Amino acid sequence: MASETSGSAALRPLRVRIPILTTPFAHNLAYYAALWPLWWLLGIEQILLPFFVLFETARFLVGAAWRVRINMTILFALGLAVWWVVPIIWADRAFLDIFLKETATVWSQLLMLILIWNHIRTEREWRLVVRALTIIAIYTAAAGMIYVIGLWRGEVVSLVGRVLPQSLVDNSSFFSSIAYRRFGAAAVEVGLLRHRLTALSLSFSSLSMACLLLIPFTTWRAMIARGAQRLFYIVVVFSLTVALIYTESRISYLALVAGAALFAILWLGLLRGQTRLFSLAVTLLGVGIFALLAYVAVETIIRSLQSAFIDLRPGSWLVRLQIYVVTLRLLPEHPIAGWGVPVRIPGAPSDYSAGTHSSYLGMLFQHGIIGLLFYLAIWATVWRAVIKGLAERRMGRERALFWMAMAAAFLGFNIREIADSWWWDQSLTFVMWLMWGVALVAARLTPAQQPAIAPAAQPIDQERHCPDA
Repeated sequence: MASETSGSAALRPLRVRIPILTTPFAHNLAYYAALWPLWWLLGIEQILLPFFVLFETARFLVGAAWRVRINMTILFALGLAVWWVVPIIWADRAFLDIFLKETATVWSQLLMLILIWNHIRTEREWRLVVRALTIIAIYTAAAGMIYVIGLWRGEVVSLVGRVLPQSLVDNSSFFSSIAYRRFGAAAVEVGLLRHRLTALSLSFSSLSMACLLLIPFTTWRAMIARGAQRLFYIVVVFSLTVALIYTESRISYLALVAGAALFAILWLGLLRGQTRLFSLAVTLLGVGIFALLAYVAVETIIRSLQSAFIDLRPGSWLVRLQIYVVTLRLLPEHPIAGWGVPVRIPGAPSDYSAGTHSSYLGMLFQHGIIGLLFYLAIWATVWRAVIKGLAERRMGRERALFWMAMAAAFLGFNIREIADSWWWDQSLTFVMWLMWGVALVAARLTPAQQPAIAPAAQPIDQERHCPDA
């Protein structure tokens, strides 16, 4: 009898865990993030992400028997994804490749939100997503510092660059950027710095937006860590801040200050309880003093702003002004569903087309009033989760600091996207989607939200029960 039992055990197939193919989604996010430098060297990080999302979606739908949980964020993301394809009827065929790439991105956004909301059900899984974001932050900081201190300022041809036709690479800024890999470049128009940084992003702008998300996030990691780990995260925060400075994005500087100010206000508890009226009085007093100083020294302030935003790299200011003027002039032609794609401005490169260089104005131009409303609604649901998290009183120091970091990150990002759109660079979209995901799931993992989670997957809020990611 014993021999039969041992024989049947010997015939039982072994379960082999193959990363990505058989491992859970939360682990796969961390694996995917860990391999990001490889994707970057191969030149496929801008192409691979939608396929990764599709693969994970197919696995999820089969495993869940097509049962999908949704929330309001997903519902609005679905509306945006469906509405996104409407302008294909009249979109300029010369920009069809851009339309298809951005369509793939917005549908990947919807699927990623579905995956995170349905798969990330416990504290441990949530921490794996946090780990994926941490890995990206470390890679970004390392690439930036390598360039800034001069360890490597060269250029390498990616695998994709070796197989693409040279004519395609020469005539497309996108294919050129994935063919020739570099961490930065000499500034075309010298302003504050002689070099500008891209790190693992496609552009200076994308890196600045990623840093605005990752700096508060990594600050939270530093504040909850101890010993050598805390020192390590402080170095990462410093490196990301240097990287942001070297993008020479002036609105990013303002966004970082605004985010830091909000974090400080929340950390000091100036918006809670009895201090709220005092904070309001101090704020009103500050606004009054600022208004008085502005009235007295208005000419000096105007000259300072002109020096910082116009005289310093005037080409950037003038190009943006031209883009916004043409965008506003063309808006009335397709106000409901938008143009679908950017519109080439005569005499300007395709990168500086109407409907670019602003998430809000770009969304309105390319996808009309309806598209903009869907986009703002997505942000409204994310901010609702953040505000509810900040208001929650039954949570520890770690989760309280997390919500402060999320508020600072999203405020800085919302300010920065006034002057640039973000759904073109997949290195940035990956960070953005994970940030949205950890915020939405964290709101569900707070004590007030725990009863809504399935009993078989109760989250663990005690740090001692779950090792740090």
